[in-house]
Amino acid sequence: MSRNNKIPKLFDGSVNELTRPSKPKRKEERAKSMDLKKEKKQKTLYISLDINRKLIELYGEEGRRQSIIVEDAVNLYYYLKQALGEKKFDELMSAVRREDSEFLREYMEKFKL
Repeated sequence: MSRNNKIPKLFDGSVNELTRPSKPKRKEERAKSMDLKKEKKQKTLYISLDINRKLIELYGEEGRRQSIIVEDAVNLYYYLKQALGEKKFDELMSAVRREDSEFLREYMEKFKL
């Protein structure tokens, strides 16, 4: 019995066939993946008890789902950071971290809207 008969044949084609790019996805699949605002993904977030209390308070006041509140907060953070730039955004976050509504109100009056 020859050695070639003992080794299983894994591939019968050429190297070009192995290295060829994969076929493009169908348009429906691409359209589906493009709508990222509607697709949902479950995440586990570890937050402080204080932030959890604030989230529950907002949830109770507004009657919206907690996930919607978190999405709005992330959007606000994201677009403020883009609009203000790194330095101004860091200043704003420093004012927010003081957890003093009056100080934050005075700080924000500096901005022209």
